This record gives sequence, structure tokens and C-alpha cells, in this order.
Amino acid sequence: MVLTSLIWGLLAARDVQAQDVIRIFQPHSALDQRHLYNNALLKLALEKTKPHYGNFDIVFTLQGTQRNRALVEIMSGRRVNVHIVPTRPEWEEKTLPIRIPVLKGLLGYRLFLIKRHDIEKFGNIESLDQLKRLKAGLHQQWSTTEAMARLGFQIVTGSNYEGLFTMLMADRFDYFPRGVNEIFREYNERFHHLPDMVIEPRLALYLPQPTYIFVSKKSPRLAQRIEAGLHHMILDGSFERLFRAYHESSLEQAGLANRKIFRVDNPMLSKDTPLEDEALWIGQGNRIDSSSSETNLCETQD
Repeated sequence: MVLTSLIWGLLAARDVQAQDVIRIFQPHSALDQRHLYNNALLKLALEKTKPHYGNFDIVFTLQGTQRNRALVEIMSGRRVNVHIVPTRPEWEEKTLPIRIPVLKGLLGYRLFLIKRHDIEKFGNIESLDQLKRLKAGLHQQWSTTEAMARLGFQIVTGSNYEGLFTMLMADRFDYFPRGVNEIFREYNERFHHLPDMVIEPRLALYLPQPTYIFVSKKSPRLAQRIEAGLHHMILDGSFERLFRAYHESSLEQAGLANRKIFRVDNPMLSKDTPLEDEALWIGQGNRIDSSSSETNLCETQD
């Protein structure tokens, strides 16, 4: 009995000391700050599980890469084994998806970067059909791009994240739709060298776009660990606190309650995507209802 207890004690100690190595992409550019919240969330989820899973390292490996190539890397699991991106059916099939919407539906609310001289043009838009007559600029491999194209939006694509901002200012397209969680930081980081770029003040597009943590199928223990950590964070309130710390200011600046919001379905989502857990998360506690006073949205149905 003593020997058995000793063996189990040694195994438990070895488990506590085991170290998980999380390999993630570097940001796309020096100005690309979209990863800050994701990385903080991932780190906190891992911290929450240290008593059971042990220590961990987070290692930046490859420079941020095209979406299709990123999936290949995750499937391999050698150089990158965790990635946080909007979901797609093939990602849910070929990786281990953790179906907890880490951005709480915020990415689905899109505001528009436009040129200053186009403010009046956008001020006259009252219908989704009018918006669809204008050209949106998007990356050629983003999930938003294919979804909006399938919905009948006019799309101009680029292959470089930073290049899309300069393409906008060169009149290659009319607007650059960005998530509420992205647009204010992106604008503040670039307005000094793109002074004629502004945030359109009265419109928004809502396209459901859950963002999940995807883990390589080569790392099932890591997927279990991250999911356990996220559930721990939801229960103890640290998920909400972290989300607020990074995004509350953007929500206030967005003023969604005062915008005309065009709502569309997302044809890119799989049948397994729990939209009720993605689209209604922005306000009270961990969830809200879109009719609540905190998000009294001026919605326009497609």
C-alpha cells in the first residue's frame, strides 16, 4: 500500500511539473495589435490550469501567414499548434475547435474605415442594397471576404494586411469593414500618416462571426487544458474582466445603440456553430439579449 501510494504520488508530481509548449504565430506587422487580447486570454486560461496541468511556455514561431497556410501549419502541429481565428467549417473538421466565442460576438459588428471626402456619400445610405453597391476592401483569405461575397457584396481583395489601408486611400475600394474590437486601435495607429482616413459615424454591419481557439489534433491534452481554463475563467469572472479591460472602451466609442445596423446571416458557418452563444454575449455578465437596454440596436433586417 505504501509503495502504491508512493508511485501515485510520483506520477502526480510528474504531471504537475509537465510543461506544455504552445506555439503561436507572430503578428502580421509592427502595427498589428490584434493579437494582444487573444494572447492575454490564452495565457490566463493556461495559468488557471497550472495546479492540474503544470507549467507552460508560449512561443512565437512563424510570422503571421495566409489563412490557408495557417490551417496547414495547425494540422501539422510542428511549428504552430494553437491559433485564434474566426471559425470556418474546414477548421472545425481538421483541428480541435474550442467552441467558446472568445470575442463574445464583438467581431461580428463591423464599422467602416472610409475616406474623409466620402462621409456624405455614406450619410445617404439607408438600405443594405445601397451599401452593396459600394466596394468593400478585404483580405483575399479572410472568412469575412468569402461570406460577404456570397451575400452579394462587391469585394476588392488584397493580399497584405497593411496594404489594405493604403488601397483604401488610393480609391481602390470605398470602405474597409473592421470589427469593433479592431477599428479604433487600427485608426489610432495610422491616422498620423493616413490623415484622410476616418471611421464612418452612423452605420454598421452585423455578420455573425464566432472566433474560436483552434488546437492541432496532435495536441489533444493542450485542447483539454485550454478549454478547462476558459470554463474556469467564465465561472470566476476573469473572462469578463479581461474582455472588458481590452474592449469596453471600443464598445463605448462604437455607440452601437445609435447606429443603423444592417444584419445579415453568415453562409460560411457550420451546423455545429452555436450562434446563440456567439451573437448575444456583449453586455450583461457573460451573455445578453440583443433587445436589452445596453444594446438597444437600431437593426435593419436583410
